[in-house]
Amino acid sequence: MKKPAVLMIALALLTSVLGQQRGFGYDQMLERHDGDNDGVVAKDEFRGNPRLFERFDADEDGRVTREEFDAAVKRMAKNRRPNVKPRTLPAPEGVTVHRDVEYAVEDGESLKLDIYLPAATNTAPPLLVWIHGGGWKSGDKNNVNPAVLRLSAEGYAVASVNYRLKDLTIHPKNIHDCKGAVRWLRANAANYGYDPERVAVGGGSAGGHLALLLGLSAGFDELEGTVGGNTNEHSAVKAIVDFYGPSELVVFSENDARFNNAHEYVKEQLTHASPLTYLSKDDPPVIIFHGDQDKTVPLSQSQLVHARYQAAGLASELHVLEGAGHGGKVFGDDERQRLIKAFLDANL
Repeated sequence: MKKPAVLMIALALLTSVLGQQRGFGYDQMLERHDGDNDGVVAKDEFRGNPRLFERFDADEDGRVTREEFDAAVKRMAKNRRPNVKPRTLPAPEGVTVHRDVEYAVEDGESLKLDIYLPAATNTAPPLLVWIHGGGWKSGDKNNVNPAVLRLSAEGYAVASVNYRLKDLTIHPKNIHDCKGAVRWLRANAANYGYDPERVAVGGGSAGGHLALLLGLSAGFDELEGTVGGNTNEHSAVKAIVDFYGPSELVVFSENDARFNNAHEYVKEQLTHASPLTYLSKDDPPVIIFHGDQDKTVPLSQSQLVHARYQAAGLASELHVLEGAGHGGKVFGDDERQRLIKAFLDANL
């Protein structure tokens, strides 16, 4: 993720804290935070993220005026970076690629996926569905982990999916999209030649969160949705590959002071979006990779998954990469590919 994941969730919180659903403006800020009704929001009145108040309070006098607020909003809009698609990695030699296949249209947006097919085999290959990261607000299906992509030269089909982006405030739309993609892939398996029952899911960072959520929430109708139709198909998977994905969002948020003023319904939403909320004794095995120097998603998030899996008697592998941060080439190297392939070979 480009920015710390906790900040991404904090920014999602601001949507509710500042009443953005009714229009992001100073009047809404006054309505929510101007306790003494004097037309100015003081620091001790502001119930949102303290760091946000500092960004509004340009003259550092402990009060945010309408002029300061409007200027800060303009600065934020000016500094927002466009969502640039990452460079498309070339497919391994001999692999057939079907790009930009539409699996659904939601909110006027065409949702697409790419399919990487290995050379002809005697049996239909298993399928690994990849979910990209980007803090739930950026990223693209082109951003496939290199080790995962190379599996398409090792007898595995790989599908990389796009989903609706904004932040966690749109939950469960993003998981609805991912589950819709899996159902579509099952419904169209005969057209591409992979095995619709030997399916795994993987992802990195925010994509790791969605991969965990998809893998652990089979049978929970409120997370299934109807994106893309194919509701006669199911979205359950047989294995999960998780690269440093958040797993328990309430714990994640409570470890940061910026969430001290979170409203209860926001915590309820974070609980609803947390993969570990849905852990049960029949969940698929998981392999987890996480750097011990990750400053964006704490290693404890992956350790929690591993511990909960062990307590439930489920199969879990946790690989802690010494000296690694949040992403980097080490997560896509030959050793990671070997470990992923061995895990999938054993479980698909």
